[in-house]
Amino acid sequence: MVADGSTGNQLVVDRAAVPALRDAFADALAKVSRQVELANADLRITPWANDPVSADATEAFNARSVGSGESALRQLEAYRGQLDNAVDALDRTAAQYQLSDEDSSVTVGKQEEGTGD
Repeated sequence: MVADGSTGNQLVVDRAAVPALRDAFADALAKVSRQVELANADLRITPWANDPVSADATEAFNARSVGSGESALRQLEAYRGQLDNAVDALDRTAAQYQLSDEDSSVTVGKQEEGTGD
């Protein structure tokens, strides 16, 4: 599968495997997206007691789970982005295969018309 012509890592995928592979990545993307939604809504905590220890623990937990660039939520969002890129690349690959099939069909049809005398 070479979808964007970039010089990065490339994965060669048999054309028959593209639809199933795309479906698997799309399914994973939907599941991760749902977890990101839940984390955005429910992962942050508030202090459970009115004391400095609870406040410090809450601040540390929120920073590690949702607040910093290296937080669990940011990592999950990055993973979601990679899955989205994979689905897009597989969509482009399927489209390229479709165009190739259509071009081959047109070429074969023209050749058959030319030899039909």
